[in-house]
Amino acid sequence: MLILPEKMRAEVRKPFGHLYDGKKLIEICKNAPKPLIAVGDQCTFNLIAAGVFPDILIFDFKIKRVEIASDMKKAFAPHAKNAYMVLSAPSSISDELMHAVTDVLKTKKGAIFVVGEDDLSSLLVMAEAKAGTLVYGQPDEGAVVVALGGKEIIKKAKDFLDRMEKHEY
Repeated sequence: MLILPEKMRAEVRKPFGHLYDGKKLIEICKNAPKPLIAVGDQCTFNLIAAGVFPDILIFDFKIKRVEIASDMKKAFAPHAKNAYMVLSAPSSISDELMHAVTDVLKTKKGAIFVVGEDDLSSLLVMAEAKAGTLVYGQPDEGAVVVALGGKEIIKKAKDFLDRMEKHEY
């Protein structure tokens, strides 16, 4: 299990890619290299509502730690069949989450429902994905789009993960 230390929290809030919202975000995601991976409920819902269907979804049924409405949950349902259900507490990355992300990246399709908090799973995707596009929510600003598979983004994400506190449980 990895725990995000207090001293790294400001750093993780900085976008790892380009920030977009509205029509520009949808346009970019429609033409983005596959697999398209969405992390976070708001950006995932916005994509689905616009007819852009992520190949991989990682979500926790919360926006800013508040449970999402049932209509949003219903929008996820067709895209989250056979979803992994994993536990991962806020500010942490559980071993279960690591394994689930590795598995969906191998098949380039799937969904992960995180009981706890999904935010830090973006780091795992950036560190492990060989190709594709990641979209993750940036609260009150839009969504961050990251081209996956490049040496620079993999190194940046792995370096970040390596600096997190490791705990056995």
